[in-house]
Amino acid sequence: MSQIFTLTEGQGRPLVVLHGWGMNHHAWQPIRTALTQRYQVTWVDLPGHGLSVEMPMQSLEQVVEDLKPLLPNDALIIGWSLGGIIAQALAHDLPKQVRGLLLVTSTPCFVASPMWPYGLAESVLTGFAENLQSDYAGTVKRFFALQFMGVRNDPQVVNQLRDQILSLLASPDALQVGLEILHTADRRAFPIKQPSLWLLGRLDKLIPASLAQGLSALGYQHIHVMQKAAHMPFVTHPDEFLALIDQFIMNHCS
Repeated sequence: MSQIFTLTEGQGRPLVVLHGWGMNHHAWQPIRTALTQRYQVTWVDLPGHGLSVEMPMQSLEQVVEDLKPLLPNDALIIGWSLGGIIAQALAHDLPKQVRGLLLVTSTPCFVASPMWPYGLAESVLTGFAENLQSDYAGTVKRFFALQFMGVRNDPQVVNQLRDQILSLLASPDALQVGLEILHTADRRAFPIKQPSLWLLGRLDKLIPASLAQGLSALGYQHIHVMQKAAHMPFVTHPDEFLALIDQFIMNHCS
């Protein structure tokens, strides 16, 4: 379809959920039922991903413009990884409409530098971009596997989830644009004014847990490192993840 796919389920506080690079709304399957029992959840497939594959992903700014009409008033946004960068930009542009952010293994700036040692080495993103040209499906599969390295998980559950997500592959152009957003976006100069919870995984191979120090230096107060989790804590530790989300929303977004 040539428009953004959304699916709204449940009742309660409006919650908009944004996935990460190369993924789609199926990534949230392990918490789908539990989350929709608590909130009115709008699942989104970003442009060029999942069931939005026919809609081009053009730039961070354009993705934000594409998503703005979909946000309900007083919305909370869960942004995972790349989705967290997009969520931060939405919160900046719509300060009255976005009530709060729940940022999952995401960051204001993905690329490490001498003054920002809390990101990925630039060579990692460059490697993904180069590998996409020669082995598109394999690169996405390896990226998915990287998100579970070092963390205890049920291989059967993870493999089923992988197959479900990858049954709706993102377009090659969207993957390239997504990598460019990860490579260039820097939200450090645009601090979030709304209540925000940053959830990190101590075992994450993509977003280091030391980011907690960088976030604290930027003035953020609500930062939690999940000790046994990696890049997809909502898959490997759903109960802990949901408890943290519920507590933050109840205490800071009411």
